Amino acid sequence: MTSKLVTDAFTISKSWSDTLDLSALMREQLTSYLNAPHRIDLVSVGKASIEMAQSAEQILGSRVQRRLIITDYDEARSTHDDPEILIGDHPVPGIASLKAGRALVAFLDAHTHADITLFLISGGASSLCAWPSPPLNLEDLHELWRAALVAGVNITTLNQARAGTSNIAGGAVLRHVKSASSQSLIMVDNVVSGAQWVASGLTYRHEMNATKFEDLLKQLDLVDTPLGRSLRDAYAHRSRLLTRPITTRHRNDVIARPDLMHELATAQARRLGYRIVDMGNRIQGDVTRESARWSTTLRRLDGDSEPICLIGAGEVTVRVNGSGTGGRCQEFAWLMARELEGLNRETVFAARASDGRDFLPGVAGAWVDRTTLQRAARMGLEWTAIASNHDSHRGLEAVRQLFAGTHTGWNLCDLYFVLAN
Repeated sequence: MTSKLVTDAFTISKSWSDTLDLSALMREQLTSYLNAPHRIDLVSVGKASIEMAQSAEQILGSRVQRRLIITDYDEARSTHDDPEILIGDHPVPGIASLKAGRALVAFLDAHTHADITLFLISGGASSLCAWPSPPLNLEDLHELWRAALVAGVNITTLNQARAGTSNIAGGAVLRHVKSASSQSLIMVDNVVSGAQWVASGLTYRHEMNATKFEDLLKQLDLVDTPLGRSLRDAYAHRSRLLTRPITTRHRNDVIARPDLMHELATAQARRLGYRIVDMGNRIQGDVTRESARWSTTLRRLDGDSEPICLIGAGEVTVRVNGSGTGGRCQEFAWLMARELEGLNRETVFAARASDGRDFLPGVAGAWVDRTTLQRAARMGLEWTAIASNHDSHRGLEAVRQLFAGTHTGWNLCDLYFVLAN
């Protein structure tokens, strides 16, 4: 299916990644290291860890003494053939994630001549690299993930629960750093609370009080459950761990946020002739409420004759209570398909994950237009049945309106926009 709107949607959805220069962003933060003979240990963790590590090594050269890279990029090991690259599990921790967590601590605990430990952190790290406090095990981490989906809480709530029960997250890992100083460069994928909760706040000092932790259990509906009791025990164990002092002088710095992607995509839409209606770069919350907000704005503008682009960035949440498959972007697109159907002009909605993966491998997101549901109905697919079962992938795959997904080397939340002509 081709039209100017669809063509423009594809262009806008990926144009930002052709413009952003990771090496330039990294160099801004690393230039000070080039003026002295620093010896640096490099730890890169997250969905963008390969690219961030490559950029840092190109800038720092022989100053890098040792390195450890933890990624979700399946092809990284075969592509780079490097034993210092570990592949963790995502979006929920697995055995490989536990191995990565222990490898991280072993790396930091080892004797080093480094003056500085440089952490390169991007989203996904809390799943890729995990070491829960006892008595938590892998199944408990999976149950915690499922509880967050059922409760429909935002990613920060889940990250706070993870950090409050982890031997490494929430700054606990800093207690293993041997170098006199350390620094984190962070690629932000959390529009709710920003850099301090990326990777469950790996290098931020989060020391949660008991009242706050109990509030988290309430939000997750885990207060009077076996998992809740295990989480309390893990929280108590972590609290004892935090009595160990931090000896490194640490600082956290941001190299990129979702608003960069939003800004560049907006500029591209303007170049293509669209009047911009900015929906914000901190989009969050329940996808059903967010789709209603976008629909209200669209209907208010439906009588306009000029080309319009509603655009925003962020990360909606999905309260999952069905057995279907999908992702945040696919869910948002499927809900918007019904909203577009009743409009008076040609309209396209697109939702794309900046990391190239909308929960499912090979899928970056989806787009819909006013005819999507008509074509789905001809295939025997009913909108309500798919929506109630959270089976958006099946519907969008059938009408062939998925964005193909590949590893991008970025992780800046999702880009959402509507084009109307």
